[in-house]
Amino acid sequence: MFKNLIRFYFFFALIAMLTGTTFARNKLPRFETARMKSTAGTGVASILMDEATYLNPATIAYYKNSSFLFQKSGLETTTTNATSNPTEEFNSMSIIASDAKGLAGGSLSYNTIEYKGESSKRFSSAFGRPIGKKSSFGINLTYTKEKTFDENNQIVEQDYKQTSFGVAHAINQEFTLGLVLEDPFQERPEDTRAIAGFQYVFKGFVSLMFDLGADYNQNLSDTVKWSAASQLKVFEDFFLRFGTFNDKGRQEKGSGAGVGWLQPKLVLELAVKNTERLESLVLNQTGEDIKETSFSLSYRF
Repeated sequence: MFKNLIRFYFFFALIAMLTGTTFARNKLPRFETARMKSTAGTGVASILMDEATYLNPATIAYYKNSSFLFQKSGLETTTTNATSNPTEEFNSMSIIASDAKGLAGGSLSYNTIEYKGESSKRFSSAFGRPIGKKSSFGINLTYTKEKTFDENNQIVEQDYKQTSFGVAHAINQEFTLGLVLEDPFQERPEDTRAIAGFQYVFKGFVSLMFDLGADYNQNLSDTVKWSAASQLKVFEDFFLRFGTFNDKGRQEKGSGAGVGWLQPKLVLELAVKNTERLESLVLNQTGEDIKETSFSLSYRF
C-alpha cells in the first residue's frame, strides 16, 4: 500500500509538471512608446501626439503639425520560479507617422515584437477631431497578426481587429481629463476595459498624472488597474519622468523612468521600465521579471 501511495504522488507530480510546461504561456508584452514606458503607461489625459495610437486617440486633435517617430526597444525576461532563473533577450521596433494639420488629426503606426519564440505585428490608425472649444473625440483601429503557442506547444497564426474610443477635455492649460474605452466590442474579451485619468501641470514645471481603469464586464475589484506618474522640467528642454503601476487584472506591477530632450523639431526619449508578472493559475501565467529599455527619435514638421 505504501508503494502504491508513492507511485500515486509521483504520477500526480509528473502530470502537474507536464501540464505546467505545456500550457503555461505568458502573453506578449504590450506595445508602448519610450515616453509611455517612462511613466509606467500613465497618460490617457496627457496631450500627446505620437502616443495617440496607444493611449488616447482624441489627444492628437490638439496639435497642428506632423511627426515621424522611430523607436527601438530591448527586453530582458527572467522566469522567477525557474530553478536556474534563465534570462532571455528579445527585441521590439515601432514606427509612427502622424499628421494633424487639417480639421482632424491622424496617425499610423507599425510595431513588431519577438518574445520567447512568439511574435506579433501590429498595424494601427488613430483619428481625432475637436468636438468643442476644449474637447476632442478620437477612434483607434488596430489590426494585429500573431504567432503564438497553442495548448499542444505548436505555433499557430492568428489575426484580429480591435477598436478603441477616446475623449479628452482641457479644463484649462493646467488641468486636462481623459477617458478611453479599449476594445468595447470584445474582439478579445481579456483586453476590454475603461480607463479614466487626469493630468495637472503646476506652473509649467511639474506635471502629475493619474489613471484608473478596469474591465466593466467583470468584477471591478478583480480587474482594477491604476498608474501614477510625474514629470519634472529641467532647464528649458529636458524632462525627467517617473511612474508606477499595478494591474490586478493582468497580475502585473512595476515602475518606469526616463528622460526626454525636446527641441522645436526633434524629440529624443530614453526610458527603462521594470515589470513584475505574478504567477497566476487563473491567467495561466508564470512568474516573470521583465526589463525594457527603449530609445525613440521623433522629427516634427
